[in-house]
Amino acid sequence: MTIMNTFKRNLCVLTSLFLVTPITAMGLDSSATVVVSRGMVNATTSGDERVLGQGDSVFVSDTVTTGDKSFAVLQFIDGAKVTVRPNSIMLVEEYAYNGSDEDAARLSLIEGGLRVITGAMAKNHPDHYKVKTPVALMGVRGTEFAVMLCGDRLCEEGEVAGK
Repeated sequence: MTIMNTFKRNLCVLTSLFLVTPITAMGLDSSATVVVSRGMVNATTSGDERVLGQGDSVFVSDTVTTGDKSFAVLQFIDGAKVTVRPNSIMLVEEYAYNGSDEDAARLSLIEGGLRVITGAMAKNHPDHYKVKTPVALMGVRGTEFAVMLCGDRLCEEGEVAGK
């Protein structure tokens, strides 16, 4: 094999690695990325738990849990930002966005609170963006909202969860 053929073959291998690696590293199958976190933040899927920190991916079927004095800000693939408040549990049931009529988001707040700044999906297809709680199902009609659970009901504005 000539030096030129070896060079071309190695260049092809390196080029394919550079093309594949960023796609995998970007986690195109992820729903969100952690942009900020503090304290104990974990994701659990099928019993497997992992610690989440800045830059980590969050996937459909992940249950995100925050501890006392902990929080996480997740940026979803459509630009939405969700803050998972302290002592909260949120399940990402569905999050698919490609700018079409098939876009769908379904987040489930199991415990605690969320603050949401919606992205492109809720702006273009507000009926496709849902937040579920044990006591209510919310369809999003605005660009920013917060929800807190106080036991088996939604908290009143200004009320502190757990009191």
